Amino acid sequence: MRPHEPVTSSTGAVIVPLSIALLVIVTVLRLAVSNPIEAVGFLYVIPISLLASERGWRGGLYAAAAAVGLTVFWAVVQHVPLGVIGYASRTATFASVGVLVGLHAEQRRKLESERERLLDELRATALSDPLTGLPNRRAWDERLEHELAVARRSGSSLSVAAIDLDKLKEANDALGHEHGDRLIEQCARVCAGVLRQTDFIARIGGDEFLVVLPACPAAEAAQLSKRMVAAGHPSHSFSIGVATWDGTEETYELVHRADIAMYAAKAAGGGRVSLAPRMSQARRAS
Repeated sequence: MRPHEPVTSSTGAVIVPLSIALLVIVTVLRLAVSNPIEAVGFLYVIPISLLASERGWRGGLYAAAAAVGLTVFWAVVQHVPLGVIGYASRTATFASVGVLVGLHAEQRRKLESERERLLDELRATALSDPLTGLPNRRAWDERLEHELAVARRSGSSLSVAAIDLDKLKEANDALGHEHGDRLIEQCARVCAGVLRQTDFIARIGGDEFLVVLPACPAAEAAQLSKRMVAAGHPSHSFSIGVATWDGTEETYELVHRADIAMYAAKAAGGGRVSLAPRMSQARRAS
């Protein structure tokens, strides 16, 4: 979850300036009726509000204590007799303002933090596959566009691998869909465990996965894909098709070429890696 600032922009843009404006108006009015000690007392509420907004109720109490001390100092210097009741009332006023503002700020931060947490969880749920925990199709589309944009700017190579379990339908018919789900989960774990930290794998649907391999030329992508196939469980294999971006083709064309290569690997017996044909050959095949 992202860290949260102590004071939000909404508070800084609305509440604090409004409070300061009102307090300044009241202070001017107090000065106009020759009551400087009350004017000074009202001005002290400004730092109380600011500190309480940043530090919570403890900050409000600290600022209130400072305000009480300054009020006493001002009264002594100006020879204004406030008396016990006067000092007590001002102390109670400053402390209550500090605590109330601080408690309100803390409650607001808690609500904002909970809201951000729920939004993060909702986004993670919307972008993840419930069976494997991998990113889903929506997350894949966003990440692939991002990586292609990076490749366009930097001129670096980029490859895409299409992964599909071999003969999953036969396994489902013979052993049930729960067994098929376990095979899909197993394939996801195996492939994710082989990939580099910069790579991104997503479950597109059924038993199909797509992997984007940034800064990865065709030969390196083929070797990485072969390691994934070799790491698979011997009881059930999967096939991988690899396509390397030619620098100009559209996103769907790149993925389509990887799919063509993957189906070629399955047609050749499965459990292997196949490199995608060139764009002209892919168009003819489609």
